[in-house]
Amino acid sequence: MQRLFPAVGGRVEPLSIYDDLELPEGRDGRPYTALNMVSTVDGKTTLDENRIREPIGSRLDRALMGRLRQAFDAVIRGAETVRADPHYPGVPPELEHRRIARGLARQPLAVVITASGDLPLDSPYFQGAPRRPLVIAASTVPLDKLAALRKAADVHVVSGPRVDIPSAFRLLYETYGVRRLLSEGGPRFNQDCLAAGLLDEIFWTLTPRIAGGSRDLTMVEGPGVLAPMPRLALVSAYCHEHELFLRYRRAD
Repeated sequence: MQRLFPAVGGRVEPLSIYDDLELPEGRDGRPYTALNMVSTVDGKTTLDENRIREPIGSRLDRALMGRLRQAFDAVIRGAETVRADPHYPGVPPELEHRRIARGLARQPLAVVITASGDLPLDSPYFQGAPRRPLVIAASTVPLDKLAALRKAADVHVVSGPRVDIPSAFRLLYETYGVRRLLSEGGPRFNQDCLAAGLLDEIFWTLTPRIAGGSRDLTMVEGPGVLAPMPRLALVSAYCHEHELFLRYRRAD
């Protein structure tokens, strides 16, 4: 792997690029939050509206996805992303010692936000998970669905027909001790987080493929243009077999 920015150090071991992250703790009652996403060159994060389950990124991208989680207390996903990819967002067992050395639990807390309660409770995300997930649910979720959720996860119900994202982040910070939070999407959840000013960093893998089509999602999807549009500063850039691994920090 070639390091492109900052332009020092030359080649590096591909799997090691995110192993030594030093991230600040949260502030203002919310966790320090990073987003990790992968897209094609034409910006697509889904293929044929998720009917094609072929990974967009390379095997290296998927390995780095797990290794990146080493530095975070929790990994949050929207319900739509959990339904599309219902696997527990953990770290490989052989890397648990790295988390312990950081003073963290062996595995990150998996967090999912839902307004409907429609989650794949029989999937690996919940069944046989290395750590009991946390579901943050809107108060409009039917009681029978809440009861089913409580059999598979810890459940925190918040008032309103939708989960208010800033309130959810404050809950994670104050009640669950989450100081560093990694978001893994999806695109609509990303829009909500950006609109609320809750994302501090973005880890973005740009894979050298073109999907085409007009129905698939990009990295951020919402009802309108973000105003003001967040400005980003490049922190690092690596290239491996024409795939780019980019890290940005919010600059405004």
